[in-house]
Amino acid sequence: AVVSTQSTGIQNRGIKNLSPQLWNLHHLTALYLNNNKIGRLPPEICQLHNLIRLDLSNNHLKNVPVELGDMLKLQNLNLSHNCIKVLPYELGRLFQLSKLELTGNPLTPELLQMSMEVNGTQKLLQLLLDTLEDPDSPPERPWLTVREKSGKHMTFKVLCYNILSEQLATRTKYGYCPSAALSWEKRKELIMGEILRSNADIVALQEVETDKFYNQFRPMLETHEYEGTFCPKSRSKTLPEEERKRVDGCAIFFKKNKFSLLKEKYIDYSMLAIANSEGADDMINRVQTKDNIGICCCLEIKEPSHGTRHSKLIILNTHINWDPEYSDVKLIQNIMFMNEVDAFVKEIKGSYNIPMVVCGDFNSTPDSAVIEFLLKSQISTEHSEFHGFKYHGFLKKANGECLGNKNGTKHFKHNFKLKSCYGEDTLAHLKYTNYTYDFKGILDHILHSKDSLRTLGVLGGINEAWMVKNKVIGCPNVHYPSDHLPIVAELELTNSNSR
Repeated sequence: AVVSTQSTGIQNRGIKNLSPQLWNLHHLTALYLNNNKIGRLPPEICQLHNLIRLDLSNNHLKNVPVELGDMLKLQNLNLSHNCIKVLPYELGRLFQLSKLELTGNPLTPELLQMSMEVNGTQKLLQLLLDTLEDPDSPPERPWLTVREKSGKHMTFKVLCYNILSEQLATRTKYGYCPSAALSWEKRKELIMGEILRSNADIVALQEVETDKFYNQFRPMLETHEYEGTFCPKSRSKTLPEEERKRVDGCAIFFKKNKFSLLKEKYIDYSMLAIANSEGADDMINRVQTKDNIGICCCLEIKEPSHGTRHSKLIILNTHINWDPEYSDVKLIQNIMFMNEVDAFVKEIKGSYNIPMVVCGDFNSTPDSAVIEFLLKSQISTEHSEFHGFKYHGFLKKANGECLGNKNGTKHFKHNFKLKSCYGEDTLAHLKYTNYTYDFKGILDHILHSKDSLRTLGVLGGINEAWMVKNKVIGCPNVHYPSDHLPIVAELELTNSNSR
């Protein structure tokens, strides 16, 4: 036997059975068991969850256990020259497998032929995954009550949801998804179901493609008494018409019986980066190249019932840069965002405690500098998430507008007092708004103005026991149509003096 810290070889030894002690070698990344007489592969093989390469060629295997499909890190699997007649559908879950060798087995000619074609491994895995039985429907997500309604003021529900654009929902990116889970027609039905089941009065969506907003979402939601507005990402301005249709952006819908649109503003972070650069390389090289956007809407409350003094409501929706290596860009985008919101409030002659709801895929966790800035209304210009980039040009341009000085340290600031709809108690029940193989965490947020709104309840998280039982390693899947999960909050106006 050849043994190393990461690989083990037990070849050409005439071995018929494998020792259970082998399953304790969890650190192994490669295991060579070829040219033996192994007739049965125990299901405990899946305990070697770090294996990248597994060679079982030239043995006497008649089948392989379904648990082999749980070894998600496998990239190379050699089953050639055995006695295997049937492959378990669960092997289709091995989405990182780049090479599956099957020659010399009494499989059907069609399967053997497919495995030898160009991209044959991927075709075969897709076939197996698509044939695997779908899991039963998950339990409904719970509604978490924060406080009871006062009965004195208007209430409304807000949904925030990154729906995953069709252009991004590819087998390359989501190899663990069966074809049905990536089909736009199937996903569209599920997304609409999520929106309508929420009974939200305001819907903030991200990654809505231009063509799908105008030809699908707007017409469908209009039949349910919604009105909507949309802003595509900035690159759409430079593309031919056919390509512009596929550019995604942000959309806001609202119930026409409760609200009417007074004013809207589209925010283009790339253009703002140019306008605020003052010749600084950081803004041009790092921020300007990212085509993220946001929307501000000022809605008139049609029936400000129960004596509320508010007649307007501001709804914000944004989609911030995704890359974890660009946390400085996320911060700058949010600082520019809130600066534009400030200007928007002045345009509508509102005050800083006007009722406001901030929605978005901020691509930032609750402990990030982005969320700290939004909730604390300031962030130090020396914060570690700026990665040492100084943004001197922006500092100069922003001086007096979104820049403050506290204890001798410069801070970016905004003038609004915001609070998350998901407080510490309810956040413990949420855990994920983005659920993929590579990342599971909270990236999507709904915030509201502290003084003029309060949270009555929120939609809780997905059922983790169901996910584990059904070996769901990431979304989308046949029940959850996006890699993000919708979040929903019910809010109530309070009786502050703002209009």
